[in-house]
Amino acid sequence: MSLEKSTPKGDSLTEFPTYLKHWEEARPWGWEIRILTEDGLHIFHCKWKDYRRSGLLKEEKEPALKGYN
Repeated sequence: MSLEKSTPKGDSLTEFPTYLKHWEEARPWGWEIRILTEDGLHIFHCKWKDYRRSGLLKEEKEPALKGYN
């Protein structure tokens, strides 16, 4: 369960009191942030408004090794 709050400036703050682990992954459109808690997985897509990566990501350049996916 997340606890969402607003600040006087209009910003938002989300607390995860049962946090376990997190991951950040680069995507062509921005970043994907995954937060694992005891209550489940929370996924955030942080997309750029007017930008897309010009090159391929490492995962897109290297062929996947058979049996390791």
